[in-house]
Amino acid sequence: MKSRINMNRSLIFIVIAFVLMAGCGNTEEKKKNVQSPAVSTNQVQPAVPVASVAPAAAATKPDSTDIVVNVDGNVLKKGEIEKEIKQKLAAYKGQIPADKMKEARATLKKQMVDEFVMRTLLTNEVEKRKIAATDKEIKMTMDQIKASLPPEQKLEKFMKDNKITREYIALGIKVKKMVAQETGNKAKPSQKEISKFYDENKAQFLIPENVHVRHILTAFTKEDNDNTKAEKKVKLESLRKQVVDGADFGEIARKNSDCPSKEDGGDLGQIRKDQTVKPFEDAVFSQEINAIGPVVTTEYGYHVIQVLGRNPQKTVPLEEVKEKISAFLEQQKQTETFNALLKKLQANAKIIVYEK
Repeated sequence: MKSRINMNRSLIFIVIAFVLMAGCGNTEEKKKNVQSPAVSTNQVQPAVPVASVAPAAAATKPDSTDIVVNVDGNVLKKGEIEKEIKQKLAAYKGQIPADKMKEARATLKKQMVDEFVMRTLLTNEVEKRKIAATDKEIKMTMDQIKASLPPEQKLEKFMKDNKITREYIALGIKVKKMVAQETGNKAKPSQKEISKFYDENKAQFLIPENVHVRHILTAFTKEDNDNTKAEKKVKLESLRKQVVDGADFGEIARKNSDCPSKEDGGDLGQIRKDQTVKPFEDAVFSQEINAIGPVVTTEYGYHVIQVLGRNPQKTVPLEEVKEKISAFLEQQKQTETFNALLKKLQANAKIIVYEK
């Protein structure tokens, strides 16, 4: 099940609570080339969108000329927004064509106004309801952010680069609690709703036919000519003969393969159709299990392939995915509640956007 939702990066402080604390994310299916093909992991996980707030039409302009937007008396000044726009554009220096600069500035300005409006509305509402975020909850969220980052990326730098503060994280936690108050017991989907979703989305739970494959690769280089390639093929044919005569495939791969998979004895894991280049795919899906296939030529080089197992196409049973479906549907209901609440807050607030 895939969930592809575009989110305004400047609204990340709300995503902190809804995404990281809810433990959700988007499914990604990446094709691997033949040098390291691997089966993609299908995960049924939700993602929560953040509504972009469109400020209300401008009212009668006051004398002040330094205000961009006023939300119930809270103002965003031109100096503040211009400073941030300048910083953001500096980060993209050389990446934005000159003829697109005006459009980029306008887009950034709208994003910042949207964020200010939404943050102000939500801050005012959680304060009105006296909703708090504890130090323990803030630390838990920060730990979850840290755990979601690549090992080489530091939490402090990530937060600084994305302008995420403890206050932003606290606000996200408070908003999550407020949404929970609004949804109450209605957020938890019934067994009937879970079954209905499963029946209506069977294709999303389909695991295509796949094969477990390992290979030995003699890779091409840019400098190779016909003679060099011929020599490489002779070398690989010799390695293939050793395996056919009883040598350990994994050991031969570890010592001779040019593919990173050599660390695992040439094991590429499970491969589905459309994940590798055509000659490699044709070979693995036609080859008998455990047979040592003939040398296969692809754009990457020469391969000796062994199919270790074959799994027919199947549909994941409801029992195996019902918890993930439940979490997905619960997030959907919370999203609907959040958007409805934000719309209500906007309608009841006094929002003035000052045009040029």
